[in-house]
Amino acid sequence: MALCKIVLKIISAFVFINLFSMMMTNAQSGAGPVINAKAEHDIKSKVNGVNYHLYVSLPKYYSANDTTHYPVLYMLDGGAGFPIAHSTRFLLDLSNEIQDVIIVAIEYEWERSLAPWFINRTRDYTPTRDTSFEKNAIARSFGVTSSLVSGGAPAFLDIIKTEIIPFIEKTYKTNRDRGISGHSFGGLFAGYCLLNGTDTFNKFGINSPSFWWNSREMFTVEKRFSEGRTSLPAQVFMSVGSREGQMMNSSMKDFADSLASRKYLNLALTTFVFEGETHVSVVPAMTSRTLKVLYGRRRN
Repeated sequence: MALCKIVLKIISAFVFINLFSMMMTNAQSGAGPVINAKAEHDIKSKVNGVNYHLYVSLPKYYSANDTTHYPVLYMLDGGAGFPIAHSTRFLLDLSNEIQDVIIVAIEYEWERSLAPWFINRTRDYTPTRDTSFEKNAIARSFGVTSSLVSGGAPAFLDIIKTEIIPFIEKTYKTNRDRGISGHSFGGLFAGYCLLNGTDTFNKFGINSPSFWWNSREMFTVEKRFSEGRTSLPAQVFMSVGSREGQMMNSSMKDFADSLASRKYLNLALTTFVFEGETHVSVVPAMTSRTLKVLYGRRRN
């Protein structure tokens, strides 16, 4: 018991010292004490007419009045993921474990029913159409009674490139360092972006990716992508929970092994299996680890 109290005191002192140091540094520079700022925006796409809701988490002491510009991590499934990402960014900021980064979480308009969320993400996050999945009974468990349409990832990537990113870069002080992170279908889309969007993103959080999609079609796409290519300038974090089942675990591992076997120049690939975590319980863990791997500060 005495040892626990000592450890708690040490941790508390560490957090206090880091927070105090941050406050003193910014006080000397004249920055205001903004340490947990966030904002929300709505965009109606001209491409598909869908309303996208954007949650924005700003780094500590973000100010419109200085010349500092920040990297941006675009995160999918923002309705569930943003509260986790925002609080995690705040806590990691306290201990100075990550770089200052703006997080933009993308979500759809839905409140009382999961059906719009499931319909929209199935369309936007899947790279090709799979009619067998569109008829899958799993949709009914989310309250979907109308037909699903999959295969909209190319259009969604275009929406991010031509509508969402320009809006964020006009509204906030950003630089050219951009990341994309997703879980499940969102991880599938992040993997799609790795093979189709390195002109837009250089960091990728590919978590619990649904690489089983359409008979593991992404493996064929990756093989075709690798032909005649020697460089892949990207920082990639791939993860899965150990209790997600063989289909999820094997597809993540196989895809990561395939990428590693190409021996691409300029590819930094990190993989991790979260022991004891399921497809849902892994979300908080993978959010924290994605931020630390992609934006972690180097320790001497």
